[in-house]
Amino acid sequence: MRVTKMSFEETKNRRCLVSRSRAVIDRPYSGQRGFSLIEIMIVLIILLITAGAIFQVINLATERSSTEQTKLDMFQEGREFMDQMSRDLRQAGYPNPRNVSQSVLTQVPTRNDRHAAAGLVKIDSGELWFEGDVDGTGTVSVIRYHLEPLGNNCPCLQRSQLLKIDADPLTAQTTASYQVEVQGVQNTNIFTAYADTAVVGLPVTTLSGSGNTIASIDTVQAILYLRAATIDPKTRQRPVTTLVSTVKLNNCSQAATGAPMSCQ
Repeated sequence: MRVTKMSFEETKNRRCLVSRSRAVIDRPYSGQRGFSLIEIMIVLIILLITAGAIFQVINLATERSSTEQTKLDMFQEGREFMDQMSRDLRQAGYPNPRNVSQSVLTQVPTRNDRHAAAGLVKIDSGELWFEGDVDGTGTVSVIRYHLEPLGNNCPCLQRSQLLKIDADPLTAQTTASYQVEVQGVQNTNIFTAYADTAVVGLPVTTLSGSGNTIASIDTVQAILYLRAATIDPKTRQRPVTTLVSTVKLNNCSQAATGAPMSCQ
C-alpha cells in the first residue's frame, strides 16, 4: 500500500473545506419561519368579524321572510273574510215570499216563517245580521257577523250561521254560535249602510222606523284595518293592512212594505 504524503498547506486547506461544509449543513435556512402568535390572533379576529356580519345578514333575512309571510297570511285571512261576507250578503233576502209557494208559508207576518228570508235584520258599526240561503240548499240561514273586543288576538270578527226557525228574525231566533274569522282588527266602525248613495245612520234594525229604514238600504260596505301579531324587524312596528268591500244587495226586504227595497 502506497502512502502519499501531503504537505502542510494541503492538509490545512482540506480541513477548512470540511469545516465549511459542516457549517452549511448545521445552519438552518434563514428564509423559512412560521406565523407569530399576534399574526394568528389578528387573522382569527378578522374571521370572527366576517362570520358575525354574515350571520347577522342571514338572521335579518330570516326575520324579514317571517314578517312577509305573516303579512301575507294576515292579508289572505282578511281577503277570505271579505269574500265570505260578500257572498253571504248577495244571498240576503233569498228566498223571499215571491220565490216560495204561499201554501208553504204558515207564519204571520211571513218574515217570521223559516221558509222565507227576511233580508237585513240589524246593522251596527260592529254588527251585521241578515237571513238568506247562503249554501244554495234551499234552506234559510240566520247569518250574524260580530266584532268581539276581548280575547286572544282580539278585537276580532266572528261569524255565526244557524238555520232559521219560525220566529221573529230580530228577537226570537236561536242564540248565535260564533266562530272567529279575522284576528287583529284595529277599527270598530266596520260596517256602513247606504240607501240610494246616502249614508244611513246606525244602528238600524227591523224595528227602526217601523222597518222602513232598513228596508231602504241597498248597499253595505265593510272596512277592515288589520294589524299583524309580529313586529317588522326593519320598521320595529307591526304591519297594518286595509281591506274594503262594498256589496250591492240583490234581493228584497221583508222589514216593511212600500220601502225602496221591500218585497211588497
